[in-house]
Amino acid sequence: MNKIDYLILSSSFDYSTDLVCYRLLERGCKYYRLNRDEFKKHRLCMDLQRQRLIIQAPGIEYYADFVDLKGVYFRAPVFLRTQSKKELSLDEQLERNQWSSFIRNLTVFQNANWVNSPVETYRAENKMLQLCKAKQCHLQIPKTWLTNDSETIIGENVCIVKSLDTALFYDFQARKEMFTYTNVISCDDLQKYDLSQSPVIVQEFLEPKVDCRVTYVNGKMFPVKILFHDKGVVGDWRSQKEGLHYEKFNLPQSVMDNLCLLMNCLNLKFGGIDLALHNGKYYFIEVNPTGEWGWLETVAGLEISDEICNTLIG
Repeated sequence: MNKIDYLILSSSFDYSTDLVCYRLLERGCKYYRLNRDEFKKHRLCMDLQRQRLIIQAPGIEYYADFVDLKGVYFRAPVFLRTQSKKELSLDEQLERNQWSSFIRNLTVFQNANWVNSPVETYRAENKMLQLCKAKQCHLQIPKTWLTNDSETIIGENVCIVKSLDTALFYDFQARKEMFTYTNVISCDDLQKYDLSQSPVIVQEFLEPKVDCRVTYVNGKMFPVKILFHDKGVVGDWRSQKEGLHYEKFNLPQSVMDNLCLLMNCLNLKFGGIDLALHNGKYYFIEVNPTGEWGWLETVAGLEISDEICNTLIG
């Protein structure tokens, strides 16, 4: 049975995780990649008596000690957001529920360098908490409301409306998945909608603005501006499927210091931070503790995977 020093928790098709694994291989690190969609292919046992996780599959036998596992790269949701494409059987419901709990129980590796811990990830994914902490850390934030009553929005002509959490749905009749982007809407039009069933986040409309993605890894930052034909994108840049350009730039030191303060406050070693540059000021929009970054390493020539490995190794 082979001992591992690093555990990678991800899914089979995750380009960002692929990059981290390549870097660990280059450094000769002993790791195992445990994919969530392949749990049932393994025989897994947390042995409390021997204080170790045992991982077995055909031709594979590894273990990781609770006390001295060096690092865990955690690329997994802390709860299931997606709607199933079919009605789940009782067995399938049990499976999803209990494997989610298994993931949370991996926090027994208390001495490992987590990127990021599921406990801190769950806490930090709360958008209002992020914004409150960002304000305390002297970051500029847009005027924000979390509400299911549009009449509470006062003093704005145009606003940004977005879901409180990542909103993924499945339309059984059309047989397709749906994803909600951030929308620009007039406050007069917003008041025509009944929001009573579901709360939303409403923010002031920052325009003109340039979206900035800052990939944060343990105190180091990899900032890029997201441009469309050399200009900022009106509304949600993710709705632009083609023509986006990612330009590396330097953040002001004061903004970097405040972002470090925020990430330390949230106890996150990694995060995909979204900022908006508006009228010469950088506004904090949100941070995703399990945010995507692999495409940025490719298109912008950033060395994010190396820095993640440095953090795991400590």
